[in-house]
Amino acid sequence: MALSKAEKLVANLGFVSVQQFIIKFAMPIVLMCSIFFIMTFLFFTNLPRFMPYLIIVFGLGFIFLYPVVIYEKRKTEINENIHLMITYAGTISTADIQRNLLFKRLSEKKRFGEISESAEKILYFSKSWNLGYAAACRRVSAITPSRIFGDFLDRFAVMMDFGEDLKIFLNDEQDAVMDDFSAEYNKSLENIKMLQEVFVSITIAVAFIMSIALLLPLIAGTPIDFVVKVSLMSVVLIDIVLFVLVYSFIPQDRLLHTLPIKSEGMKKIERNFLIFLPISLVFTAVLLYADVLPFLFNFAVGLSPLMIVGVYAQQEENLVFTRDKAFPSFIRALGAAIEIKMGAIISSLHALRVHDFGVLNNLAVNLYRRLRLGNDKYKSWLYYAAESGSNLIYHFSQIFAESIYLGGNAEKIGEIVSKNFLRLISLRKLRLQLAASTRGAFYGSLVGFCSAAYISAKITQMLAVMFSSPLDALQADGGVMASVIGSIAPTEALSVNMQQITVYIGIMVLVHSIMSALVIKIIDGGDVYACFFDFIVMLWIGAMLSYLIPVFMNNLLPSFTQNLNASVLPSAVAGAG
Repeated sequence: MALSKAEKLVANLGFVSVQQFIIKFAMPIVLMCSIFFIMTFLFFTNLPRFMPYLIIVFGLGFIFLYPVVIYEKRKTEINENIHLMITYAGTISTADIQRNLLFKRLSEKKRFGEISESAEKILYFSKSWNLGYAAACRRVSAITPSRIFGDFLDRFAVMMDFGEDLKIFLNDEQDAVMDDFSAEYNKSLENIKMLQEVFVSITIAVAFIMSIALLLPLIAGTPIDFVVKVSLMSVVLIDIVLFVLVYSFIPQDRLLHTLPIKSEGMKKIERNFLIFLPISLVFTAVLLYADVLPFLFNFAVGLSPLMIVGVYAQQEENLVFTRDKAFPSFIRALGAAIEIKMGAIISSLHALRVHDFGVLNNLAVNLYRRLRLGNDKYKSWLYYAAESGSNLIYHFSQIFAESIYLGGNAEKIGEIVSKNFLRLISLRKLRLQLAASTRGAFYGSLVGFCSAAYISAKITQMLAVMFSSPLDALQADGGVMASVIGSIAPTEALSVNMQQITVYIGIMVLVHSIMSALVIKIIDGGDVYACFFDFIVMLWIGAMLSYLIPVFMNNLLPSFTQNLNASVLPSAVAGAG
């Protein structure tokens, strides 16, 4: 039975129907907000009149947005792991397992997230409710937020109704599910492109609005520091919203694993981070205290040692990606060798030592030695994955090892793992290309934003100086004309503290650079330490612009400023006289 979108939303929160959601979730929130609304009017009379209504707005917004956020989060988590699920299901099915063991194994794989919970629900419905696996799959398919997973469960139910062989079905499903996964992956890349374009457009728009708003002190007497503070809040809010959207709703594809066992490259990165972070912080604090350099230069120079951490992290990312590209051929050859040697993994690894697998040679030798010593076989494979540093190698090597030890067909397992792994490598290349274009777009938007901000601030300062000179002369001369002009353009409104404005714009550049660097690493799935490279580069771009643009403006407009002052001041004094 097909459910509506509203029914799916409330079902993912654990409610049976929309009516139950309204009674048990929505109505208590509305009641609580109403109580706070009344108490605010009675006891907090000094608050602005719009504050009590904000409580109602936030309460209603939470009622409608919370189910959507949970639904999208679960959908994203399923789509992130669906390729692992179908690979695992296809490999263990070569051991001729029954469907109850398949769902039991899937439910035990907590790294699959929502997929393992869905497998638990299928087991529960089929055993406790006596629905049967076909009906249980259809029931879970009706409420799952992922279209890919829902379609797979529907096809699984049809397969069980017609009594098709489980191994043949899951082998045929490899291409079907991976095609759907690729389509969803490409759709997420399109969403990233859209967010990138929106973000760049909004950033440029904010810079344009700020450049106009910086003229308000000369027009309406608005303090310039107020304008800059509002601009700072706008930039911070835009950066936070972009980060939350990318992090929450775009399926992630991590390049490096998060195991407690670290590779040598990851250990090197962490050691350098622990060394250079305190050095950078102390150096930055000393520069800020000495106050010799401009504001942004203090951070750019002081935090530059962290660039070393970013460079090492990028080198490790490139090495891990190289290992990823070599893994499919290695695992396919290993699977074929194990099948030939009737399941003997150690002797198969020994036979493969004569072949050149490039960056995986040392890892294969270490795996062979650990298995030969008689250590825990699963732990040996875990160390193999940990030493590679790769998140994909970790997941797929675990799938390969478990399926082999379960008694599956090693050659078929190697083919499934290798084929799906290659699909992911091709998709990741597209993601890395998108990350590169996003990096260029963010760099360009930073240049445009900084240029507009510093040019506008400098023009405002020049105009304030030009207008304040004749105004000071008129006010010194006295008379009715001086008081009228002073009321229209007060002298305090024309005062521009360029140092303070530079600090505010520098804070904008800092926040914008940090968030942009983090978003780039979320998009390409790399190590968070690598964001220091983009962060420091953006800082230096902002610092150089903060110095070069005022110098350029001073050299471009000095004669214009002097001539205008020379012509305005005598005429203004003469007119007042």
